[in-house]
Amino acid sequence: MYVSLTSRPDLAVAANYFSQFQVCPNEIHWAHLRRVLRYIKGTLDFGLVYRGDDAGPLLEAYSDADWANEITDRRSVSGAVFKVYGATVSWSAKKQATVSLSSTEAELIALCAATCHGQWLVRILEDLGSKPVAPITYHEDNQSTMKIAANPKDSGRLKHLDVKHFFVRELLESNQIRIEYIPTLKQQADILTKSLPGPAFRKFREYLGLTSSRV
Repeated sequence: MYVSLTSRPDLAVAANYFSQFQVCPNEIHWAHLRRVLRYIKGTLDFGLVYRGDDAGPLLEAYSDADWANEITDRRSVSGAVFKVYGATVSWSAKKQATVSLSSTEAELIALCAATCHGQWLVRILEDLGSKPVAPITYHEDNQSTMKIAANPKDSGRLKHLDVKHFFVRELLESNQIRIEYIPTLKQQADILTKSLPGPAFRKFREYLGLTSSRV
């Protein structure tokens, strides 16, 4: 858990998953855990690399959600990645507190959580003397979520999400954030929401800046 929170975002999904079964693990969990341990053993020299020539905006974010793929309770998983000058500095993989009724709802909950954390990062950067230029870009791969966040009309299907809906909308209207569409194949937060096939996992791991010290 410590490593997944401080230096290895590629382990965040595994830590989030196995933490749910600490009280009553079974043989299936142990079999899956052995695979994770073998992966860790083979990547002990991996870590986030920061370079002085990193290019990118002062702050940008990626937000994603994996809708209802957890068969035990059908709660979705939110994922978010935050980058400073193109380098990954913060990330999150967390199961949502409630069951989402659609992928749009799950993405909106994830986006709201990401913008809350983003506002905190903005204040941290201001304290360090590097105030980000508004609006902060949030990359989102669900176009329905983007339309709902930006549309001033009420949506009857999402009345129970009004607080999150209006919080994101207010940030948009005050020009503190902007939401840009990004294809799922380039959504860096995808690695923080679910297990992925090997090639996709390695691609997103590289996007996050996780490399071997032997390279």
